[in-house]
Amino acid sequence: MKMHIATTISITLLYALASTNLSANAIPGFNQKSLHLWQTEEFQGKTSYKLILENQIQILEAKSNNSASGLFFKKKLKLKPDSMLSWRWKVSGISPQLNETTKTGDDFPARVYIVVSEGPFFWQKRTLVYVWSNNQPVGNRWNNPFTDRAVMWAVNSGPEKTNTWQSHQRLLHKDLFTAFGKKYNEIEAIAVMTDSDNSGSQFLSWYGDISLKY
Repeated sequence: MKMHIATTISITLLYALASTNLSANAIPGFNQKSLHLWQTEEFQGKTSYKLILENQIQILEAKSNNSASGLFFKKKLKLKPDSMLSWRWKVSGISPQLNETTKTGDDFPARVYIVVSEGPFFWQKRTLVYVWSNNQPVGNRWNNPFTDRAVMWAVNSGPEKTNTWQSHQRLLHKDLFTAFGKKYNEIEAIAVMTDSDNSGSQFLSWYGDISLKY
């Protein structure tokens, strides 16, 4: 059973950010020039991430087979009340039988993580996780079953829109306040993950570039 990515990323950030205080607001794209800036974190087996071309545009393809690993970008990025987080993703299928509020059902075809902090220690980190849910209604939020320091938020759900690109724009400052009841002026990391280790299933998904605009 994997340690939840929120906890592991928080521990990693504790050491990585101790000697670095970066403030640039650029999020690297999923392309050959900048993919190396996304670091792999493995939890249970390794999800395959690779660049492919679709309509002459580079995108990130993720394949999980009873595995859980993510790509994360560690950098302090400033937040304003109107900061808009944008991304697009596509999934080929879901696992409707999973109970995502339990540890054995905590698998998703696509996730985008936002890590924030209330202090220097790992237990002061909080993680907002946008997911393509297998069965939770769009808009539902729940605490992650591995840690109450992470809140899951379904922004897509079910099979209806599989195999089609879904684009999202979120007022991140507002969503973080909704999730945790506090205002945050910066984020510490962004991550993506496609995982299927708890259920022993398989997922195939794709991610477009992620941007944070002010």
